[in-house]
Order: sequence, then structure tokens, then C-alpha cells
Amino acid sequence: MAKQSRAKAKEPPADSTDWPVGMPYTVYFPRRGGYAAADSEYAAPLPCVGDTVEYIDPAGAHHLYAVTDVVHTLQSSPAAGVGGIPLLRAGIPAVYLARSRRKAPRRD
Repeated sequence: MAKQSRAKAKEPPADSTDWPVGMPYTVYFPRRGGYAAADSEYAAPLPCVGDTVEYIDPAGAHHLYAVTDVVHTLQSSPAAGVGGIPLLRAGIPAVYLARSRRKAPRRD
């Protein structure tokens, strides 16, 4: 099987009209001694490991972070499956960040 580039893999199928444009996820920003969690307010494309994320703080300063991990969770659903086999549902993905060594571009 041929290896696809990451950009090609993100494209929706040509015959699909219901391809999701984005999804909610939780971002974990690095803080001293751990992480601070923030939920995305709107559905957005899910970043991949190695992507750079720009955060604009309340004062308007720009900060760059590198995506270090994306964790997808599965949970059992309260609905019973066929033959008593439990159904699974997806939880909200967790996106872990690390401070980037790159400098954020000036946006004046």
C-alpha cells in the first residue's frame, strides 16, 4: 500500500458531502507541574502531531505551541449492542502542546 502524505490524508473523499469540517477537542497547555486544559469553543480541524498551533492571549500577544500528542478516547455507551455486546462511542480528543522554539510572527 502506498504511503500518503499527511496533506493528502486530510482531504475529504471526492464523493462525500457529509465529511466533517471540524470537531470539538480539549487542548492541554504546558504549565509548571502539569497542564492546563481548555476546550475549543467551536468545531475546528483536529491538529496532528508535529503541527504548530498559534494562541493569542487576552492581551493580544501571540504564542506558538507544537502539538506533541493527540489522544482519542473510546467510552462504553449506555445503549446495549446486539447480543448484549456493549456499544462504543468516541470521547472528545485531547491535544497536548509544548512551547515552540519558533518565534510567533508579528501581526501589526
